[in-house]
Amino acid sequence: MHRPLRILHTEAATGMGGQEIYIFRHMQAMRARGHEVALLCQPHARLAGLARDAGFTVHTLRMGGLPRLLRGIWSVARLVRRERYDVVNTTSRRDALIAAAGARLGGTPLVVRSRHLMSPVNSLLTYTGLPHRVLTVSSFVKQLLAERGVPAASIGIVPPIAVPPQWSDVRKPDPWQCLQDVRAEVRAELGFSTDDIVVGCVAVLREPKGHADLLQAIAPLCQANRNLHLVVVGDGEPVLARLQAMRDALGLQHQIHLLGYRDGACRLMAGFDIFALASHKEAAGTVFLEAAFVGVPIVATRVGGVPEMVVEGSNALLTRLGDRAALTAALRLLVDDPERRRLMGRAGWDWMRSAHRFTPAGHGETTEYYYHQWLKELGHG
Repeated sequence: MHRPLRILHTEAATGMGGQEIYIFRHMQAMRARGHEVALLCQPHARLAGLARDAGFTVHTLRMGGLPRLLRGIWSVARLVRRERYDVVNTTSRRDALIAAAGARLGGTPLVVRSRHLMSPVNSLLTYTGLPHRVLTVSSFVKQLLAERGVPAASIGIVPPIAVPPQWSDVRKPDPWQCLQDVRAEVRAELGFSTDDIVVGCVAVLREPKGHADLLQAIAPLCQANRNLHLVVVGDGEPVLARLQAMRDALGLQHQIHLLGYRDGACRLMAGFDIFALASHKEAAGTVFLEAAFVGVPIVATRVGGVPEMVVEGSNALLTRLGDRAALTAALRLLVDDPERRRLMGRAGWDWMRSAHRFTPAGHGETTEYYYHQWLKELGHG
């Protein structure tokens, strides 16, 4: 049995996106395994409030600009010496510069850089110069980093955590039926009848998420079938204004619904017949795991780490990026075949209930393995 570790996570971003959710779930999973976990972030970060409310120790530090960088490095060096952390795990470039440098200065045995994105790496300093090792979310991102010059042997892969929906009572005799009950509730709340076919998308409205591609691909199907609807959950300008203009130009105001940001988006997904996302790039994509967890078949683009987050042909149909005809054809296949939708949705649901690596316990075990292995390699076993 490995000894419990003292771990400090750092994050410079102040918003709340997939990366921050990943960190929060990761902290919960590691605490559940007996480790002492703390967070270092900016004073007004949304993650700070979430972590505090969950009972984590939160240290704050303003980041950005050269004077803050230099002051921050000294502050972190003092903090890690005082708290005697075994591991400092950094996330974004800005906090990596401050916290990795401070942790090395303060003598922390293991400094790790996490990488959740697939955009190009600008500087290798925060991957090979300052941290000892790198953690990422998919084999795809590991390959990108290795091609950029990060030694493959120093990169570990820990996929995102898929958390069972809070409202799903898996203790009931028939959890699948419980899911169908929630599905009926959600559809009633959204104003859809049993005859309606709902294709849904949950993602922040940014250009690379491919909302415009999805809207264009589904438009001919909506024009041919008045019972077909597209529901888009997420906010962000200027993409929202562009989608509204496209929808209005096509005359599909009654079939394309732009709901904006919604709390409980995972529950809303239970009301979809099909989950669709035409991303241009995706490091992993926790949302695909969440769609599988609520028994919804998936249509997506074969980019980045997406193929690692689904079982292609079983619970998902993947199409080539930029091939609008193929995207329309994949959507049509599921729109026209309720039995195929049901079988693929159930296959995803069964898979998520058995895929240990995406559970909090599996995620914690894998992270723990890397931390202890790397500490041993660095002479701190």
